[in-house]
Amino acid sequence: MAPARIHPGRLIHDWDHLVITLREGAGSGPETALLSLYAITYSASLGAGHVALLEVPSTSAAGRAVTLADDDALGRRMQARLRSMGLDRAALAGEPVAASFEREPFERDAFGFRIVSDGLEVHARWEEAWPPFWVDGQGGGFSDNEDIWAMMVGARRASLTVNGIAAPGDSFDDDAWVAKLGRSLSSAHAAFAEVRVEPVSGQPLSPSARRSVSGG
Repeated sequence: MAPARIHPGRLIHDWDHLVITLREGAGSGPETALLSLYAITYSASLGAGHVALLEVPSTSAAGRAVTLADDDALGRRMQARLRSMGLDRAALAGEPVAASFEREPFERDAFGFRIVSDGLEVHARWEEAWPPFWVDGQGGGFSDNEDIWAMMVGARRASLTVNGIAAPGDSFDDDAWVAKLGRSLSSAHAAFAEVRVEPVSGQPLSPSARRSVSGG
């Protein structure tokens, strides 16, 4: 049996990225809510912890647009990263707000997160999930700057509740993923064990390169 291949590129990030986007009119209308949550295991540039972008303008008179993080510095670094990628969201406008995060494990066909901050409690659920599938983004597909792998899963239904008030709207089949996956994906989805590695030309490692990486 051949040994496992060691990717020669530098490890950039390792995280779970969970997303809920809701729209009116079964997905054909305007956006009504967004949650983009990162549970970061390792990142040399960001650090580890949790960061979430939350936008739910319809759940209170003032609405909600905020970055929540269990480490302020981590939250600011993630905001800077997302802005540098060209993301322009209302949740990035202010300073991160301290919050705690509790995962609801992936059991049967559903999973979730609870986020609690001062005067704010968020409950996010992904339900009726399809079977997960593995994505191999080495050599492009997702990014020219990163080789990306992940276990992807989409959910037929999702809910986002803020202080007991459910955000209106529904998840939808998002065709924006076709260019990256060759298929659409639910707007309520998760990329578990998402690993991003610096691309290196000449992908398979020779035995000498493998000894160099391992220090042997």
